[in-house]
Amino acid sequence: MKDCLLKINLLKCCLLAMVTVLIFSSVAQAHHIRGIPHYSYKNNYPETPVYEIAEQDGRWTITFTYYAIPGQKALDLAIYIRDTITDSVFYAPVNFLVFGTREDPDHSHPFTAYRNPTNIYKVGWVYEDEGDYLVRISFDDGKTQHNVLFELSVGDNNPLWMVLIISVSIILIFAIVVGVIRKRQIKTGRVT
Repeated sequence: MKDCLLKINLLKCCLLAMVTVLIFSSVAQAHHIRGIPHYSYKNNYPETPVYEIAEQDGRWTITFTYYAIPGQKALDLAIYIRDTITDSVFYAPVNFLVFGTREDPDHSHPFTAYRNPTNIYKVGWVYEDEGDYLVRISFDDGKTQHNVLFELSVGDNNPLWMVLIISVSIILIFAIVVGVIRKRQIKTGRVT
């Protein structure tokens, strides 16, 4: 009887721990546009970027942003280029070249983008494999050819699933160990 109550209490503790892990690892819901949270907009972007980094190349500030397109293996890549001296935007075409970190960029197909009415250069990019990629942005300001390299990572890298799997595994191992110890105690007559 005492052994049965111990197993029930152990089962209750395991279930409580699993429910707690599930509650804390669930995704919060929010208002979204194309899968992107609808808040905290920047002045120069029509959507909130998932990833944004700015680099300085000579007199130009190049801001690179990418947005995941929900349900597809595709990204919208966006560039905003501003002259730091005159505070004007760049006006000529920009080339995007995307390649894997272990790939030769000469075997990749470049995309040419033109400035849209919001002063952003934007292209869509479809990928086959999840992983790390490099994006080379090239443009000529009439005096210098600029080449700026950015990194991007694509795929489902949600660490909360790993927390859930590890937590459940630890709980199951703990339950098995406690069960084995209890069986040995019962066989030897040293039940506490």
